[in-house]
Amino acid sequence: MDTNERDKIFEKASEVGRFVSQTAEYMYLKAAHREIGDDREATEMLNKMRGLQEQLLGFVDRGEEPPEDLRDQLSELSQEVQQSTRYQSLISAQANFDKLMDRVHQSIGSGIKKGEESRIILPT
Repeated sequence: MDTNERDKIFEKASEVGRFVSQTAEYMYLKAAHREIGDDREATEMLNKMRGLQEQLLGFVDRGEEPPEDLRDQLSELSQEVQQSTRYQSLISAQANFDKLMDRVHQSIGSGIKKGEESRIILPT
């Protein structure tokens, strides 16, 4: 495959990216990220949760058992975050976007399979 053919692949991939950016799934995901980012309380909770997760991972990396109070704090905060409407919206939007991207990936895979089965020999 020569450079020109590779450039065509990247051009088509960029075009797919432009189409994806115009889907409802992408727009909802972008809006959900913006809403949770604009919510100071939600951002603080998520940052605190990440900090607790990092602390727990530090114990695990050192081969130590994380303190129970640290695990309890993370569990309580995680439950609180999951009850947030904005967080639920973000998770839902992410799941829908992931489904879209899975379909895109399957379509690419289908195209590859058809290309493998084609009797037409493309010049190299």
